[in-house]
Amino acid sequence: MQAFRKHINESFFNPLLHFIPLLLFLLIDDHFGSSVALVVVYFVVVAILVYGYLLYANIYKYLGISYLVSSIIFALIIFIPENFISINLKPVFSEIITLLSFILILFLRKKITDFVSAVTPRHVAMTNNIDEHFRIVRILTLIISCYTIIYISSIQFFNPSASFQKYLHEIYWGVLFFIMFYEFIRVTLIRIRLFKEEWWPIVNEKGHFIGSIQGQESVIGNEKYRHPIVRGILINDSKIFLQKRSSKDPLHPNLWDVALSNHLRMNETVEQCIYRTSFDNYGIKDIKPILLSKYTQDTANENQYIYFFLICNLIVGKTNPDMIDCVKWWTLQQIEDNIKSGIFTQNFVKELEILKRSGLIENGSHNCNCHLKEVVYHGITKPKD
Repeated sequence: MQAFRKHINESFFNPLLHFIPLLLFLLIDDHFGSSVALVVVYFVVVAILVYGYLLYANIYKYLGISYLVSSIIFALIIFIPENFISINLKPVFSEIITLLSFILILFLRKKITDFVSAVTPRHVAMTNNIDEHFRIVRILTLIISCYTIIYISSIQFFNPSASFQKYLHEIYWGVLFFIMFYEFIRVTLIRIRLFKEEWWPIVNEKGHFIGSIQGQESVIGNEKYRHPIVRGILINDSKIFLQKRSSKDPLHPNLWDVALSNHLRMNETVEQCIYRTSFDNYGIKDIKPILLSKYTQDTANENQYIYFFLICNLIVGKTNPDMIDCVKWWTLQQIEDNIKSGIFTQNFVKELEILKRSGLIENGSHNCNCHLKEVVYHGITKPKD
């Protein structure tokens, strides 16, 4: 669970941590000058970098790049000679430099995104981080733009009083603090929601982990990803136990399939997944999975890297109606008679060939103490009419 929380935190890093030093510098600079602001911000940056290194090592370089950009902005604000600055612009000079820097950052978004992706480990999902980062940049650009435009326009055309300028400045910082508070609450709520959602690993053609995605997003999205799948088949005397998937199943509704089939979750082992699936489907944990094969399968929704198991000791007494419509033991002849009817999943059709090649079906060489039923069963003991 701790590893999963770390993965979520890295995949949805709080974007405010990128901007706290810069906003703190602008605030202190307005009231106490650049020298004091630089000293205070230096310690803040060191503290956040240490925090990031200890808790978010995989995206530490990403955080460091952000602070390098902030440091360049600090340098421009501090070292540009004052005689180059119009007296009317001095009160908003820091904001102008920050604004120009943000505009340049937005203009270079693609290059920055490519660079961040290159220095970040491939297994960390950075799309959310980058999108949130640029979202905050756009919001701050809008706020700072409005403030500087109103301030400069008032100086040029209205000769405002000192009280008006002070009032405008207070509104400006009030809006900034409100936005920061709102974003903190929003990110916190999103993280809480992400912790409750099911995340699936993304693997390459060899089954090696390369990333992750929220399960529902993978199912309904336009892009196909390769996910590890655990599947388990139960056989006895050359008969195969199959489940009819629920009509609510997002991938294979109303199709007959093997007894156990499920996606691995993030930071879950293959063994943990198959035991979890057995318990969720049938309320049983005492099973003996034996790995028969690994294979890949392409479907309409995803690419699959499948761990195919033979299951023993799965004595089915009840089924989960949210996942399974009904169950039945099938003879090989019954399956062959219906193989072209479209009532079986593509995976099972492929796995049937694996079973035939293994000899477990035709000669009945595999024996276990599984309970055999010849008819379709709904729920616990209610037979189909």
